[in-house]
Amino acid sequence: MPPSLQGLLMRRGLVLMGLALLALGLDGLHRPALAQFSAAGGAAAESAAESATRRDGVASYGTRNIYRAGRTVRVGSPVEGDFHAAGSRVVIDAEVKGDATLTGGDVDLRRPVGGDLRAAAGKLVLDAPVGGDLLLVGSELAFERSARIGRDALIAGRSVDIRGEIVGELTVYAQRIAIDGTIGGKVKLVAEEIELLDGARILGALSYTSPNPIKQSSGAQVRGEVTREEAEKPAPAPQDESLNKRWGLLGVLLWSVGLLLFGALLFLALPGFTRESARRAWEDAGASLGLGFALLIALPVAAGVAILTIVGIPLGATLLAVYPVLLLSGYLIGVWSVALRARQAFTDGHGGTRLGQIAWLAGTLVLLLLVGAVPFLGWLISAWVMLSGMGGMMLTAWRGRQP
Repeated sequence: MPPSLQGLLMRRGLVLMGLALLALGLDGLHRPALAQFSAAGGAAAESAAESATRRDGVASYGTRNIYRAGRTVRVGSPVEGDFHAAGSRVVIDAEVKGDATLTGGDVDLRRPVGGDLRAAAGKLVLDAPVGGDLLLVGSELAFERSARIGRDALIAGRSVDIRGEIVGELTVYAQRIAIDGTIGGKVKLVAEEIELLDGARILGALSYTSPNPIKQSSGAQVRGEVTREEAEKPAPAPQDESLNKRWGLLGVLLWSVGLLLFGALLFLALPGFTRESARRAWEDAGASLGLGFALLIALPVAAGVAILTIVGIPLGATLLAVYPVLLLSGYLIGVWSVALRARQAFTDGHGGTRLGQIAWLAGTLVLLLLVGAVPFLGWLISAWVMLSGMGGMMLTAWRGRQP
């Protein structure tokens, strides 16, 4: 798939993510709670939350430019601006005068789109005109006779059938391509099987890349030059297993050293907080594990809800940026918990230099990394260490605020 396809379908994706969360059941949150996610814009956030509605399992936001997400999403009435939707099934059953950005398992376009159309779908049926450019990514993509693309089209899919008209240029990457309509500009096709049916009319040049010759019916017409381009097959790179193993071991070593340095820095910068968090992670194991799991799930959800309020987008982005740091810190606090517990079991647990305690951290870290390589059991132990550490941190921070 060409690089130009990457990122284009992510326009306004943060808003659609927030709407998807709302459609999955976040309507139980009180709107004042939504406003609290952005202290800097509380009143504006509450106003934005009130404008987001949920009806019949579909979340909707906006009046001129509309955002919707749910199981089955329909336009319902003409849209003056842009329309953005995500769902199991998306149906354009009313005119959209602006652009349309659609994501769904099944996408059915029955009414005109005045601007550009960008869609990602498992199965898409296009049975109406599109005034601007077209970008499609999916599995089964079909253009009916009434489909007309006013400008250029870029398509990537498994099976592509074109029976309508494309005024501009056409570029298709697929496994199978069948054309039975009119293409006004030049055409580039890349597929295993390419077929031009009797109704095919290509007014420009045609270039194609395929392991098989193109199948052209007697009634198909190509006015420009037809060129077959050979697919380039890069020479396989020599495999050096010993080199791969050395690079793999180097990566593990660098990761382990990085964890050790981060854990030591955490201890040296915040010794009291680190010890207390590690102690709570071990002694309040149940509470720490439960709180850590809650944070694991709730923090990205809270970021999504903050993004949904529009004015909370900076806060949501900040939460998402802090999230991996919290996971890493939680894991290291969990390692510190095991290290200090082991030190207490094998020594008197009192005194000792900071360097000696960091040495216990290093030994415990190596042990846990080795255990983490064991299938399933290693993953389970690593998750327990991380979640307990996160919970211990939160318990320490929360109880530290209490008088």
